[in-house]
Amino acid sequence: MERYEHGGQIYDSAGNAGDWLDFSANINPLGLSEKILRTLTENLRGVVNYPDPNAAELKRAISNRYDVPENNLVLLNGAAEFFYLYFNATRPKRVIIPVPSFSEYERAARAACCDVEFFITKPEENFSLDVEKLRADCVILGRPNNPTGNLISLEKILQLAEVASVVVDESFIDFINVESARKFISEKISVVQSLTKIFAIPGLRLGFAVVEGNLARRLNLSKDVWNVNFLAQKAGVAALSDEDFLRRTRAWLATEKKFFIERLGNLRGVKIFQPSANFILFKHERAEEILDSLRREKILLRSCANFAGLDKFYLRSAIKSREENLRLFNALEKIF
Repeated sequence: MERYEHGGQIYDSAGNAGDWLDFSANINPLGLSEKILRTLTENLRGVVNYPDPNAAELKRAISNRYDVPENNLVLLNGAAEFFYLYFNATRPKRVIIPVPSFSEYERAARAACCDVEFFITKPEENFSLDVEKLRADCVILGRPNNPTGNLISLEKILQLAEVASVVVDESFIDFINVESARKFISEKISVVQSLTKIFAIPGLRLGFAVVEGNLARRLNLSKDVWNVNFLAQKAGVAALSDEDFLRRTRAWLATEKKFFIERLGNLRGVKIFQPSANFILFKHERAEEILDSLRREKILLRSCANFAGLDKFYLRSAIKSREENLRLFNALEKIF
């Protein structure tokens, strides 16, 4: 199980959340929007009823926000659910996963008894992906990729789709202003997206996939009919109508990412891999010492030792608010 551990490990053995400053999970530091908070408060009593199994209101909101047909949507209890649904429904024999990447890709593929092969991208090549070397029944890609932050081009995805089915994980796409792969949905290209990171609701779990119509019907028949709970549906509708929150998020990231890279680059011996989203991968020979020292200050970074293709010298950090980032860098400067 250690191989599949994630960030956000803030709980003690009794399940109580500790008093951590958590840079190990890549969640929007703007927190819950007022719209979401108000919606959750107003709808709390509604949990005495089952959620709408069709999630009609949420489907309309997603369709309108992202300009996709409702019959191509699969609503999810977090984006990770999609990988299990997809592999169980399609059963590709051979799956290639360019690594380092999100460990649930591998875990879901192996759960469906697929043969999994890693394609190891190299740090000295900035983890770039040569799609001409990939041949498989299915390839799964992060865009932006977690933890490297790489953003594969749409041209490469279309090229890859000529020889394999491609699953594109765009869980962090809303943080940046780039064109999505959603417009290229076909029998060979499927796209999944998280709403929990951008809207800071990972405890509610919410995501969606945009897939070809026949596959959408198969996946919707394969999943738990109530997989998206009542409050998650209501929160999703409220969130997707909040354009101001998305604008403020992108404005924060444009400023804070520049600040974060500059301060991190001032630390001796740090190798930075340029990020595209709201997290940053870096390398240092004292990474384990850094982790331990920060834990004593109640600050969590993400060790990348259990990412295939990386080792104990790599760390990933979320980019947070200025106040939180300053607390991190003050602690780091003491260590150095």
